[in-house]
Amino acid sequence: MIAWAVGIKLLYMHQTPLALRLFCIEVTVHSVFVCATLGMDYGFQYYLWTIASLILLDYQLKLKFASALALLLIITFAMLFELFNKVQNTFLFSEFAPYIHFINVLICALPSIYTIGHIREVSFSNRYQLAQMAAIDPLTNLFNRRYAKELINNAQENSIETSQQLSVIMADIDHFKTINDKYGHEIGDEVLIEVASKIQQHTLHSDIAVRWGGEEFLLVFVNCDLATTQARIESLRRDIATHSFNDQRLPVTMSFGVAQWHPALPFRVAVKLADDALYMSKARGRNRTTSAHSDAVQHSLQ
Repeated sequence: MIAWAVGIKLLYMHQTPLALRLFCIEVTVHSVFVCATLGMDYGFQYYLWTIASLILLDYQLKLKFASALALLLIITFAMLFELFNKVQNTFLFSEFAPYIHFINVLICALPSIYTIGHIREVSFSNRYQLAQMAAIDPLTNLFNRRYAKELINNAQENSIETSQQLSVIMADIDHFKTINDKYGHEIGDEVLIEVASKIQQHTLHSDIAVRWGGEEFLLVFVNCDLATTQARIESLRRDIATHSFNDQRLPVTMSFGVAQWHPALPFRVAVKLADDALYMSKARGRNRTTSAHSDAVQHSLQ
């Protein structure tokens, strides 16, 4: 009782690993003592399996050391049968031994199930986090360029099967180098984050928004014709131009280039057309949207 009281107090003090070790020691000693006193009929030996599982949850112990302790407990479990299997049962209520044995086996199984479930959950969580790290740009929370290529390939295949149109948009923050030089890179990062947030507000779940590199972004609008794309991008452009960045009315604008992807057109060519249109927006004074000229598209298809 003293060990459990101390262990519970340690839990309240947020000393979980220390409490777990104390519980493991107490249960191990208690299990061995009961087996030595009453024999093996009551199932107290199975608590050693439970402790062997729980000890692996102590992440402050090195894996090799924790595994060695767990193996030692299993060896102790096996030795109990050799040492105390023939101990004379002197317990007053020995006729209840089968029921006590059943209850102990059930109780011992629950922590083992919890341990396996916890390890499984951690494994899935780590796998998800790794997948997120591989797919998402950590600063803007948009897709990164490498992962976006896979999404774009899938969107192209789906577009061909369903005859949906794809629009490709290249976007660039105007005078971003000046922002970095004048206000510092931390403010520059904040601008990138807020711009990315605006982009996410103006994109649909089916769209693909990518940090293409530096202050440049690539958007792919799925099932969206050129006129609708132009209207949506103009709405995004105006939203950014009128937004107060960094709570200092920092002037930030973006330029956009739009192109329509055709199944006969390699996607890199569509990106090049959108990039050329973006260059025209820059040349015309920035803070504007330019669509790829139809002649350029037709020329690329030939």
